[in-house]
Amino acid sequence: MFIHMIGLSHRTAPVAVRERVAVPAHGLQGALSDLLADPGVLEGVILSTCNRTEVYAVTADPSLGIEALRRFAARGGADAGGFEARAQGEAVLHLMRVAAGLESQLLGEHQILAQIKEALAAAQHQRAAGAILDALFRFALSAGKRARSQTEIARGAVSVSGAAIHLAREHFGSLRGRAILILGSGKMGELAARHLAGSGLDRIYVASRTQGAARRLAEATGGEVVSFFALDEVLARVDVLVCCTGAPHHVLSASDLAGLHARRGGRELVLLDLSMPRNLDPAIADLPGMRLWGLDDLEAIARERRQERAGVVSEVEAILEEERAAYLAWLRYFQMSPAIASLRDKAHQVRAGELERFLDKYAEAFSGDQRRLIEELSQAIVNKLLHGPLSRLRGMSAQEQRQHVGTLQDLFDLPVEDFAVHYRRRLVARHDALPSP
Repeated sequence: MFIHMIGLSHRTAPVAVRERVAVPAHGLQGALSDLLADPGVLEGVILSTCNRTEVYAVTADPSLGIEALRRFAARGGADAGGFEARAQGEAVLHLMRVAAGLESQLLGEHQILAQIKEALAAAQHQRAAGAILDALFRFALSAGKRARSQTEIARGAVSVSGAAIHLAREHFGSLRGRAILILGSGKMGELAARHLAGSGLDRIYVASRTQGAARRLAEATGGEVVSFFALDEVLARVDVLVCCTGAPHHVLSASDLAGLHARRGGRELVLLDLSMPRNLDPAIADLPGMRLWGLDDLEAIARERRQERAGVVSEVEAILEEERAAYLAWLRYFQMSPAIASLRDKAHQVRAGELERFLDKYAEAFSGDQRRLIEELSQAIVNKLLHGPLSRLRGMSAQEQRQHVGTLQDLFDLPVEDFAVHYRRRLVARHDALPSP
């Protein structure tokens, strides 16, 4: 079995490219279905955030698997040749680096952990993540948490929204007495509002197509809910617009804001587009008095953060190497599951057969409760006998594991089954056993 990752991020592609392949939350179900429709892909998880879109997959064939992922990556019209591709241990390490915040635009930021957890949950709900990717993402989450608790990688870390607010604050010198409009009431909007706390703002306005969420955010910030239909009036008064909706298109175009500078009496408006795909038309930057900043404009803050934390990165990398080794050891052992299952089955078949003959011979000597106790005892003896050798097998090197599994198959005359065949059958059985989503 092969683990692949293909994707792009703020390190490899500008926002204009990233937004073409981004998978919004409402499109994730369809995207996972498309991914799993390819017979070369057995499992898949899609991680799509404001700064990256990455696909993790398990395949039975290395060449067919990566071609399947390249076809999927090109579905947004992007050149699949421009995507980064990693396999096996490198793919494992990359996800762990992402979880630890080493691959984030803003080093050590926390939001990525929640995003990884949500990506896994979505794949599980869609029955796209099986045992291999489920374990990988759980190991990665553990690695990310260890990095943050055992090093100072997250000390003073800021989110994308926090960095954007910092950019606006530096531009004006202070936000005291300013008015801000938050367009969007999701997690990014909540984080932006949290970073605005204590800024001495004169007024916060919140606009969202989800009125309930807008009211909750406005109440939490002491702000005021405004209608989408009143944006013209509000934009004429505020100093900063923070745009972070989940819309898959521009919610404000250059034509929407034409003439706004004059209505503002010549005052400058700072617009922060934190959405993926972008919600503000890039042509707005060409309008007079409009200063538009997007995700790529946070790079100066990101570079400063990386320089400050350079000494901590090596500590985090040591933790990630430990977690990668642990996961790959688990994966090697898991891929021996056909032989181990055969050994367990054979041992319990022998146990059950001998026990049945014994109890038939002395049928009158034992009550029903006694027979059940003897059954439990026989199962415990077999499990105990197998536990020690299998535990030692788990701790062996890959070469030793292959050697000893082969010996077990020869000595006990166990059937030899290809792991890919075994795992496909297991995935189908799991799929059939689950209720419809």
